[in-house]
Amino acid sequence: MTAAELSDLRALEGGVDTAPAFDVPDYRTKLGWPVDGDALNAYLDLGSEQVGGLRMRAGLGAEVQWWLRLRMLAGPVLAVPGKRTEWTFLTQPIPDEHHRRPLPPGVEPVRARVLLPTAHTDRSVVFWATAPDVEHPSLPLFTSVVGAVRSVLYGHRF
Repeated sequence: MTAAELSDLRALEGGVDTAPAFDVPDYRTKLGWPVDGDALNAYLDLGSEQVGGLRMRAGLGAEVQWWLRLRMLAGPVLAVPGKRTEWTFLTQPIPDEHHRRPLPPGVEPVRARVLLPTAHTDRSVVFWATAPDVEHPSLPLFTSVVGAVRSVLYGHRF
């Protein structure tokens, strides 16, 4: 198990959730995201004109997020626990030209409605691996996250 996977495992077992609790109005007003939902659940359409997403396994995701943090490019990341925990990086909209070069194996763009954590969401369903920052609500470019994945997997050859 890599250090990143161990860190992710500790976060899952961890104890106290230090991520801020958002509800639908918070997501809309504080972050400017087009979120739908009710008092208990918040949903965001990824792959829309406003927000994109890129999904990968948690171990790779932790390494990619570390790479992005070092370059001050990190953004919010959703974690979906399960037999194989997956991380979804929220990005600026997915550019149409990203199809020119295939994504690395196990990495896929997300074009679906996703559940966002609220104060009422059980961590066994979804939680923030990296919560959004209301002070800096901008999302990283989709291509920046893809470049980080390639750097982590293949070195700086991209």
